[in-house]
Amino acid sequence: MADEQYLTPAQVADELHVTVVTVRRWIANGELRASKAGPRRWTIRRSDLDGFLSAGGSNCEPAEVSEDPSFSKHLVTPDETPRVNPERG
Repeated sequence: MADEQYLTPAQVADELHVTVVTVRRWIANGELRASKAGPRRWTIRRSDLDGFLSAGGSNCEPAEVSEDPSFSKHLVTPDETPRVNPERG
């Protein structure tokens, strides 16, 4: 198709709100079709991305919850209200 839209891994990552590393992993695993467009450049056809998304996206299993009780002490959650340093205004 002459009017087919081609995307870079960075454009796909931006659109799906994931990292470029994730997109490259999908390509390497064969989950997302891509074409090599040079020694260090990949392109993804819009139709291939749409097919990937309609098939449910990545085949990765969801992360498992750690059973290690010491793990929870390393988790950091953001406060709901931002703290303001009164000295800095």
